[in-house]
Amino acid sequence: MQIQRFPTLGEWTEKKTNSFSEEKLVIRNPEELKSKIEKMISDGAKQTQIVTDFDQTISSFLSPATFSLFRMSELSPQDFKNKMQSYYDYYVPIEKDQSIKIDEKNKHMHEWYQKVSEAFHEAKFTKSLSCQILNTSHIYLRYLFEPFFNKCVEEHVPFHIVSGGLDRVINTILASIHEIDTYEEMTLHTNQMLFQDDTLEKMEMLVTATTKAKILETSGIQFRNNTILLGDLPSDFYMTKFLNIPNQVSIGFLAQEHSYQLEEYKKLYDITIIGDPSFLVPLVLLSKVIGYPLSEEYTQLFNSKNYDELRELF
Repeated sequence: MQIQRFPTLGEWTEKKTNSFSEEKLVIRNPEELKSKIEKMISDGAKQTQIVTDFDQTISSFLSPATFSLFRMSELSPQDFKNKMQSYYDYYVPIEKDQSIKIDEKNKHMHEWYQKVSEAFHEAKFTKSLSCQILNTSHIYLRYLFEPFFNKCVEEHVPFHIVSGGLDRVINTILASIHEIDTYEEMTLHTNQMLFQDDTLEKMEMLVTATTKAKILETSGIQFRNNTILLGDLPSDFYMTKFLNIPNQVSIGFLAQEHSYQLEEYKKLYDITIIGDPSFLVPLVLLSKVIGYPLSEEYTQLFNSKNYDELRELF
């Protein structure tokens, strides 16, 4: 029997995808971005890779994080839900607080993940119950993520996911789009649900918002010269900071245009997309790099005035 590279919980039968809604773009430095795009297009698909978060980057802002599926589900034991909610309420503000020094934040994140691991172990979830929880959840993929992902598969573009979420849940979702065990260029760095037969025995807690860069640095992957980086938090921008990649176009997803948040994103990301963004911008960029024409539908979307400044850079 062949061992699965990306083991799933079963099938995501209740797949949901966002519809397109208006989004606003903010470009940090148009001249610099134009130069980066030109270099990426010149080098082509064989020198390009994707580095991306999963929760609320590939999934929508409407979606709970993969850990939160279990905390929020009516199918989870109430004692487990109470513990997870109390941990969430206490640690999430710490995770998002940019004023806390990295060493101090790492200590809190480690403490949080230890408690979460213990709570999952005590709850003894089965694969079938976990899959039920996913299929009764409100996970939405971002609009146009599916064609973006499929194009990466077809063109053998390396696709590196670095996520503080749960491997089995993410695998199950991605397997609804493509047979991911055959996608040799895909890697997944995330927290692992380890089952003994059908019962969850252990959570291998490997990834937090503050450990992503170190994980990629020590991964042993031969990275390419050009990266499309995708994230929804300021910390996601730093996933590649130890990799010495010559050229990177970074795209940050921001839910609401709060001035203090936007200023922080503008200092980091080449493109900030505000709203509940689609994957239209990454798809357009990828299509230019691989030399694949957009469909008429996607071309019409990209021709709207919201993308005027970006269109001028291609």
